[in-house]
Formats: sequence, structure tokens, C-alpha cells
Amino acid sequence: MKDPTELASELDTARRSGVTISSRRGTEHALSLDRAYEIGRRLELERMAAGWRPVGWKLGFTNQALWSRLGLDRPIRARLYQQTVCTGDLDTADLITPRIEPEIVVGFRTAVPEGSGLDTIAGAIGWVAAGLEVVQCHFTDWELTPAEAVADAGLHAALAIGPKAAVDSAAVRGLASATCELLRDGVQVATGFGGDVLGGPLDALQWLLSRLPSGVLEGEVVTTGTLTMALPIRRGEQWEHRLAASIPIEPVTLTLR
Repeated sequence: MKDPTELASELDTARRSGVTISSRRGTEHALSLDRAYEIGRRLELERMAAGWRPVGWKLGFTNQALWSRLGLDRPIRARLYQQTVCTGDLDTADLITPRIEPEIVVGFRTAVPEGSGLDTIAGAIGWVAAGLEVVQCHFTDWELTPAEAVADAGLHAALAIGPKAAVDSAAVRGLASATCELLRDGVQVATGFGGDVLGGPLDALQWLLSRLPSGVLEGEVVTTGTLTMALPIRRGEQWEHRLAASIPIEPVTLTLR
């Protein structure tokens, strides 16, 4: 197997140059998830050294219906940063084959340690919002393995968070029954359900908390996984995510420049 630092170097060049590289899927040099998280951690440290501030986590591949095709038995996680959170509009000029995903985003009012149960997690969440995550891929034609997605910053490019709605434990549990409408320029293009993300956002959060030695910190944000397929985007479009849940949650919109 090739040294994972070689792939990390290739991805760094791709990010700086705005190009794509070939996947190692099916080769003797295919990347493991453990090695991918090593690359992801190196990138996090490099970004922090450059002044980036982590603000939470994203979950990916939470739709279990896709696992057998992708060779997965678990979701993936990656860092969110203050520098990638946006509101209102987003400059997409430097993004590589970007796509958009409607998400349920939660904010933690108190810290939660690793291994916490559903009741503890639900009680620690202070707000929920509709979100739109923009993802990009530095592998040609979006042909990549889940491990390569981890190495490529979890594919995360930007996250738009809508108005925050205060929640209690019951409302957090009710997010499994939430419904999603994704609109492009006012026309519905996809729908989804909260239960599509590992059975519900709370279950997705429990999975995340089973993998984080430091737990989730007070004030951190987590986006729990796409509710629809990721759809290609173009400059000039306006996207909207309408989320219907047991409590009123205002839509989030994002205009692409």
C-alpha cells in the first residue's frame, strides 16, 4: 500500500490548483478508513495552524440504503469550520463539481461525553435548524470510495444554517419524523425524511458520540446527514430547504454566485 501521505499531498495539490485526481478504488493502493482519518486529522491541524476554527462536525453517508453499494458498514465524519459556515449566498467560483444537500443541523447547549445515550444527547441540544451543505469532490467524476471522501475533507465545502428553533428532548426525538422539501429556483426537485439518516438525527448523533474521544463540546454544531441525494449546482441558482417537524422551523435559502 502506498504511504497515505502521498495521497494527502495529491489532494493538497488538487485543492490548491482546482483540479481533480483519480480514485484508487479497486487497486492495491486503495485507502482504508483508518488511514483516511489520519489524513483528515493532518488537514485539520494544518487548517487550524492557518487560523481556521473548528465549530463542529458533519456526518456523511448516513443513508443506510447506499451502504452495500459503497462497501460501507458505518457513516463518516469530518470537521466543520467557522470559515465554511455561510449565510445568504455563496461564491462557488473556486469549488470543484459542487453539489448540494439538505440537512438537519443541531446546536449543543452543553457538552456531551463520548458514549452518551440517547436521553443525554437529546437533553443537551439547544436548537435545531434547516441546513444546506455544499459539497465538492477532488476525485474525477465523483468516482471515489468513502475513505477517499474522508481524506478529501469529508467533501465539505460550505454550510448554510437557517434560523435556529429552540428544542426540548421531545422535539429532538421527533426529528425522525421530519419531512424535507428541496427547491431550486422555487421548484421542488427532491424530498426526504428525517428517518433516512440512520433512523433519525438523534440516532446519527449517538453514532457520532460513540466515535469521538473528546465528545461534543458546548456550542458545537453538527449536521446530521443529507435527507436527499446530493444534486449538482450552478452559479446563479437559488436553493431552499423547507423542513417540516413537530415544531416550526423556518426555511433556509442559499443563492449561488
